[in-house]
Amino acid sequence: MRVLHRIYNFMSSMKTGLLLLLLIGLASAIGSSALPGTFFHTPVFRFLLILLLLNLVLCTVNRVKQTARVLLNRPGSKVWYRSLGILLLHLGIVLILAGGAVFAAYGQNERIQLMAGEQVDLSKVLDIKDPFTLRLDEFRIEFNEDGSPSQYRSEVTILEQGQSVDQRVISVNHPLNYRGVKAYQFSFGYTVTAEYDGENGEKLCANFLEGTWLKPAGTGRTVKIYKYIPDFNPAYGMKTATLRPDNPHVIFSVYEDDKFLGVGKARLNEPTRIDENVDISFTGVEAYTILEVKYDPGLPLVMTGGVILMLGVCMSVLAAPVRKKPAETQPQP
Repeated sequence: MRVLHRIYNFMSSMKTGLLLLLLIGLASAIGSSALPGTFFHTPVFRFLLILLLLNLVLCTVNRVKQTARVLLNRPGSKVWYRSLGILLLHLGIVLILAGGAVFAAYGQNERIQLMAGEQVDLSKVLDIKDPFTLRLDEFRIEFNEDGSPSQYRSEVTILEQGQSVDQRVISVNHPLNYRGVKAYQFSFGYTVTAEYDGENGEKLCANFLEGTWLKPAGTGRTVKIYKYIPDFNPAYGMKTATLRPDNPHVIFSVYEDDKFLGVGKARLNEPTRIDENVDISFTGVEAYTILEVKYDPGLPLVMTGGVILMLGVCMSVLAAPVRKKPAETQPQP
């Protein structure tokens, strides 16, 4: 019994809670750098969260015992409100951590990319109870006067059983929230439209992702479409001056078998020779969106805990005792 009592005292100690918070902070700083995107789902991080949750639950139990006496003996007093506020504060933290533990155990987080007109069945991306489909109607980048981006917007349609049920706009800091699924505007990319000769002498036109290969007919050379630069300036190297398409260029490299022949740049709709009598043209560019979709079954617990936590903080602060300033003494004549 003494051993169990010591274990209980250790696990319900505030010092233990602070130690666990320190360990979680250090582990998060190191783990998120070493294993970005996966560390928070590792057994080590989950174990630390469970220990912290257990510590706070036991602290809250102890606080309930202390608060119960105050609530019964001094109802309506400042001490009563302060004690209740501290109890609510503890309870809010417990609920927030419980929600985090639920997400660590059952939450899901994936990234999807969509071109305008494409759609994805989210039940094939996430394990969700209420399946629906997301279709991208348009992705656009809005610019400031200096050419810097002001906002990224993905206009989407939500479909259920093939029927449109809603239309939303996903933008930075304004995610989609539908049936427990959140979709965040994460990033974007480009596809480059290229025109080149086919095997039968016909002109082919196709879309290529950055980093993919193009094989025109009539030559043993291949072209890697390396990067699209919206505002090309030699002083910036491979970086764009702005995201606004003021001087669009495509950067590409040419290979023959495994031999690297060189790097070139081409304006849109400008024929570019890569071999004798073999030209290619980059005729257009289309941006696609990259969305981060997240299913968090612990979110209701986190939101409830956040409200209770803020209520507890307000009650604790407003009911805190006011220290009286010591009376000033008059100098003796």
